Order: sequence, then C-alpha cells, then structure tokens
Amino acid sequence: MTAELRVATLDDLQILVDLEAVTFPEDPWTPFMLADELSSPTSRYWIATNEAGDPVGYGGVKVGGDQADVMTIGVAPHARGRGVGRAILDALLGWARQAGAADIFLDVRPSNEGAIALYNSRGFVEIGRRPRYFRNPVEEAVEMRAPLTRAGAKTTTK
Repeated sequence: MTAELRVATLDDLQILVDLEAVTFPEDPWTPFMLADELSSPTSRYWIATNEAGDPVGYGGVKVGGDQADVMTIGVAPHARGRGVGRAILDALLGWARQAGAADIFLDVRPSNEGAIALYNSRGFVEIGRRPRYFRNPVEEAVEMRAPLTRAGAKTTTK
C-alpha cells in the first residue's frame, strides 16, 4: 500500500476521532484531547490515506526546545503491516528534526511488538519503563529514545 500523507488541521478533527476509535478502541483519546493537540503550535499531526483517498492512519509529534515526543501513531487494523506506520513515523521524525529537536522520545505498550520493531528500525532504544502507564488493560510503558541525527533515514514531510 502506498500511503499519501498530509498535514492534519483542526478541520480534520472528526477524521482523527474516527481513526482513534478504531485504532485504540480500548482507550481512545477524547475529541477535546485531539483538538488540543491539533491546535498546539508546538505539535504537528499527519493523516495517511490509501490509494482511494480513505484515511487509514495518523500520527503526531510535539517539539519543545531540543526534545520531541511522538504523541501517537495509529493505523487502522485493515492497513497494518503495509508501511503506513513507517511512513507516518518518518514524517514525524523529519518534522521534529526540522523543528530543531536533537532527541525524540515515545512510550509504547510492551505488548505492541510490531510498533517496537518499527521504532527499533528507526534508531529507537529502550531507556526505561513506566509502571501502570496505560489503562484498559493496565500495562507498563516502554520508554524509548532516538537521536534525531540518525533516526528515520527516509523522511517525508508532505
């Protein structure tokens, strides 16, 4: 699948709400949380669409000084394993680098082995654990970090 990426705006709120519901049904972000992220001048979100133009994923990053945080990456279940998450992550890494961040951080469920493999492929390493970080179900978070000088060798910032 070739994913087309575009920067999300507040006008895309319902698209993100709908994707959030199918990608994280056990613990979705609220529309208010997503609107807050889309409105933040320190955040950038992307929407991925398939060949038919249907939204199949999204992701966001926040930059503060020389550090950035991957806020979320979600890919619709039917589009997983097709490079959508990788394309989104590469866009996040590229924008964070352009915004001046030297390092990027994220939290991921240890049960999300596919995401961890993707992050490792882009230079992320585990730096710690946060007990009881996620809910529904309760699970610790794997904290990961990557230097932006080499993370995400292939970047796309459409």
